[in-house]
Amino acid sequence: MRTSVLFTVLCGLGPAPLGAQDTAIVIIPESAGVSVQPRELPRIVAEEAIRLYNAPTTTRLVGRTRLPPGNEWRGDVAVRNGSIAVGGRIAGTVLVINGDAAIDSTAEITGELIVIGGTVTVARASAVRGEVRQYREPLAYRTQGDEIALAPNLRRRFPNLGAQKSWGSAESRSALTIATSGTFNRVEGLPIVFGPTFDWKVTEGLRVRFEALGIFRTAGNLSEQGDDLGYLVRSELRAGDRRALGLELRAYSRVAPVEDWGLHNAEVGWSAFLLQRDYRDYYTSKGVAGRAFVQPEPSVNFALELRRDGETTAPTRDPWTVFRSAQAWRPNPPIDDGHYVTLGGYFTFDTRNDQLDPTAGWQLRAQLEHSWSADVSPQAGVPPAVRRTIPSDGSYEFSRVFFDFRRYTRVSPSGRVNLRVLAGGWLAGDALPLQRRLSIGGPDPLAGYGFRHSACNRDIVDPAFQRTLVAACDRVILAQAEYRGHISLHWAYGAARPEDEQARPLFALQGPDLVVFGDAGQAWLVGNGPGRLPSDRLPTPGSWLADLGLGVDWGGFGVYAAKGVTAGERLRFTLRLDHRF
Repeated sequence: MRTSVLFTVLCGLGPAPLGAQDTAIVIIPESAGVSVQPRELPRIVAEEAIRLYNAPTTTRLVGRTRLPPGNEWRGDVAVRNGSIAVGGRIAGTVLVINGDAAIDSTAEITGELIVIGGTVTVARASAVRGEVRQYREPLAYRTQGDEIALAPNLRRRFPNLGAQKSWGSAESRSALTIATSGTFNRVEGLPIVFGPTFDWKVTEGLRVRFEALGIFRTAGNLSEQGDDLGYLVRSELRAGDRRALGLELRAYSRVAPVEDWGLHNAEVGWSAFLLQRDYRDYYTSKGVAGRAFVQPEPSVNFALELRRDGETTAPTRDPWTVFRSAQAWRPNPPIDDGHYVTLGGYFTFDTRNDQLDPTAGWQLRAQLEHSWSADVSPQAGVPPAVRRTIPSDGSYEFSRVFFDFRRYTRVSPSGRVNLRVLAGGWLAGDALPLQRRLSIGGPDPLAGYGFRHSACNRDIVDPAFQRTLVAACDRVILAQAEYRGHISLHWAYGAARPEDEQARPLFALQGPDLVVFGDAGQAWLVGNGPGRLPSDRLPTPGSWLADLGLGVDWGGFGVYAAKGVTAGERLRFTLRLDHRF
C-alpha cells in the first residue's frame, strides 16, 4: 500500500453578500495578482443571527421547510441547514442559516428576510414588507441543546502568508504588499510577489485598479538571464459592483502549470515542499493580454480575452525540501516552444453558498479557446502514434474546450451529496501542443490509481522524456460523486455564551464528515487506429477507470482510502487538508 500525503492552506475567503461590507486588497494565489475581495461574514451579523435564532419567541426548524399557500405562521421563524419555500403568510421575521429561500408570488412576510450562507429568490417585490438581506458566507456555529453558538472556522482565521501596508479611503486606496503566490514547485521554489496596488473611485459605480507586482522565484540563482524574476502589471476599469462590466489589460512573465484542474494549488505545493513529490508540470509564459467582461448577476460572469504568449520549456531546479532533499526531482518535461495567440471565451456560473466549504448551490466553469502560432517548434521526440505532425510553416492552429460542472445538495440536516462532471480537450484543428495535453489518475481526481495512470505516453521513448511521466492525451472525461454525513461533537475550548459580546471560542471541534465516494473517468487520444477514438465518439463506459473509497474529513483535513475497481489496483491511502472538490 502506498500513502500519498497532501496538504493545503488553512485559509480562504468567502463570496460576496448582497449587502455592503468592508473589503481589503489581498493576494490571489492562483493568478499571482492582487484584487479587492470581501471579508468573511461580519461578526455583528453572525451575533445578530444567533440572538434571533435563540430567542424564546422564535420557531426553530432544521432541514428543508415549506409553507404551502393558504397557510400562516405567527411569530419569527428560523431555519438552519436547509432551504425554505414560502407560499403562505409569515407574521414575523424569517431567518435562514446555511440554506436558500424561495418566496412564491402567493407569499407574504411581514418582517425581514435574512439569508446567511445561501441565496434568495423573491417572486414579487411586495412579498416581503421588511428588509431583504442576503449574505453568501455561511454561519459557523455549534449546537448547544436547542440553541446555537458561534464556532468560528479556524481555516478562515489564518490570513494569507504575507505582509501589507495600506492607505486611503473608500474613494482612493493603495497598498504595498509582499506575499507568497502560486505554489511551491521544482521550477520556481516558492514564488513571492511584491509591489504596489492602487484602487481609485472615479465616479459613483466606476473604479480603476492598477497593480505592478514583481515575482521572485526562490529556486533561482540571480543569473543574468533573469530566470528567477517575473512580473505582473495589470490595470482594470470596472463599472458597477454586483452587476458590472469592465476592461482589463495585463502584461506578465510567469511560470504556468500544464494541468491545474486536479489537485488544489496548496496541496501540490506542500507535497512538493515536504516530500519532493510535484504533481504538476510547468512552462514559462511571457506575454500581454486584454480582457472584456460582463457580470449581469453576482453569480454569472462572461469574459472574452485575447492574449499573446511566448511559451518556453522551464528547466528543473533543485529547491530544498524537508524530506528527500538529497534525491533528484522528477524532470520537468519539455513543451512545444513558440509564440501563441489565443482568443478565448469564458463563462462562470456560481451559486454556491460558500467557496471554501459549500453545502448548497451550483458551479459551472466553461472555456473555449482557439490558438495559433507562426513560429512553433514542436518536440521531435513525440511519435506519430501519439499525435499528428505539427506544421511549422506558420499555419499551426488548434481549438480546445473545457468545462467543470458541480452540484452541492443538502439532503438532510447532516447529510450532503456532491456531484461533479468534467470534460475537455482537443476540439478542432491541428494536434494539441504538449503544454495543453491531459492525463488522469493520481491523488486527485482518481485516488484509486497511480499518478497519471492514463496519460497516453506509452509510445514516447525519447530520452528527453525519460522519468517525466508526461501528459499526452487529447481529451479527458470524469464523473465524481460523494456523500458526506456530518458527525457532531459539541465541544469547544474557551467557549462563551452567545450573548457574551467580547468572548470568542479559542478552539472548537465541530465534528468530522464521513465521506463515501466514487469516481470514474478516462483520458484518450483522438484519431483513427489502435488506441484512438474518432473525434465524434466517447470511450464506452466499460473502458472507463473507476474507483470507490471511504474517508473522514475534518473541516478540510481528510484521510481517504480508495480502491481502483476496473484495473485491479491496490488499496491506496491519501491524506489531505482540503475537500476533494
